[in-house]
Amino acid sequence: MTIYRCKRCNYLYIDGEQDKSFESVENDYKCPRCRASKSFFIKKEIPK
Repeated sequence: MTIYRCKRCNYLYIDGEQDKSFESVENDYKCPRCRASKSFFIKKEIPK
């Protein structure tokens, strides 16, 4: 499982729970909570 966390507000984008993987969302994607850009997200791999 791959999780992307917004560095500004700690919103979690969890690949398995979204329609698209984070890698495939548009570059102009904004955090739904704080409107930070896609570049504010950091990737974290969660082992199964």
